[in-house]
Amino acid sequence: MVQLGAIQETMLLTLHARAANGDGAAQRLVSAIDYDFTAFERHKGLTALFHVLRCGWYDEWTRQFLAECPGGTVVELGAGLTTRADRLDNGAATWVFADLPDATALRRTLLPDTARRRTVTASVLDPAWPSAVAAEGPCLFLAEGLLVYLEPAAVRTVLATVAARFPGSRIALDTYGSWIVARPRGPLRHMAADLVWACDDPQEVQRWGIGLTLRESHRLTRPVRRTLPRRTRLALHAVNALAPARMTDLRVSLYSA
Repeated sequence: MVQLGAIQETMLLTLHARAANGDGAAQRLVSAIDYDFTAFERHKGLTALFHVLRCGWYDEWTRQFLAECPGGTVVELGAGLTTRADRLDNGAATWVFADLPDATALRRTLLPDTARRRTVTASVLDPAWPSAVAAEGPCLFLAEGLLVYLEPAAVRTVLATVAARFPGSRIALDTYGSWIVARPRGPLRHMAADLVWACDDPQEVQRWGIGLTLRESHRLTRPVRRTLPRRTRLALHAVNALAPARMTDLRVSLYSA
């Protein structure tokens, strides 16, 4: 068993949710980490659904990118213990996983680097992070569950850096409306870190004038594919139709630099 140390709880919550949804690689990691995951069991169903819906869009955009740029680079910012490369690798792409020191130390132990997969210690709050990532060629940046924990000024700086340092790249991110940030519900209530950045309209990022163009944006309650049980899809359809928009204003968006 790997002793945990001071790893972020949000990373483990995400990992546990993927394991609960049948991700074999995530299940193996949960078994290898010396941590009491029972605290997550109470909200396993809703939390797992939240992460399945979010992960589905990131996976979809990664598939699209690799279909168009087979030898491109996928950079996961705040990577944690993501197993996306195990699911989607095409045999030619480069994968870069960037995170804070404690997270990267655990990742290197459980998911060792290979010729095409690199783990780098880098904080997006450090101006030097692009040099640490050292990505080349067509790039897709994934900021899954990351930017909402940063101050608005920091979010703007991170995204402006992507646009300036990696022209022609794409970046996927998730945004939460101001009502949700002020009143987190469900799985969001049990995150160790506080939600900070609120974004009521993903077009706002484009209007910042930092060089990003919105390609597409979707409410998280709209599944990317029909991979969910019919009962779940019907429930999500009802939520979209009946719930006030502000209560479900969680979105996933893809931008071009």
